[in-house]
Amino acid sequence: MHVAAYRLPGRYSKGMARIEAIADQAAQLVQDEMRERLGPVEIVASDTRRYEARILAAEQQILGTRTESKWGYPKSLAHTTLSPSGVLVLVDLEATPARELDKTLVHELVHAVQFGRRGMRDFVLAGIRNNHGIEKAGGWLKVNLVDNRKVAAHEREARSLEHLARKLR
Repeated sequence: MHVAAYRLPGRYSKGMARIEAIADQAAQLVQDEMRERLGPVEIVASDTRRYEARILAAEQQILGTRTESKWGYPKSLAHTTLSPSGVLVLVDLEATPARELDKTLVHELVHAVQFGRRGMRDFVLAGIRNNHGIEKAGGWLKVNLVDNRKVAAHEREARSLEHLARKLR
């Protein structure tokens, strides 16, 4: 696992240090609880101003295009997406309260494990292609309902494992 800062102002050094300190332990807790392995993951910390730009850059890199998402990105504390080498977890240290940082990282690492499940990389990539207007995903209402249920189930699973953050030291 690689942890890095993306144009992160010095005032977020405490948050960055915390991510560096807990990343490996959080990954191990998530893997042990889920009984699944985490593939290659890069954790990147940024501030709000650079957060969306870094998500967009990762998606453009994976797509090999300069298109932009037609929907933008919802405001969130963190975001998990694909990268050419595996999974990118991006944490917005400006938006994430210090007391929520451990829980946020655990939540996103659950998504990173989920992305390693059979068929998930293609599922996520199809969503990214759809959002960038490259290829329409699904097409039938039934397919979209199934996809939305899958996303909702993954969110529930990630929220249910946030309690693991209490074990981080």
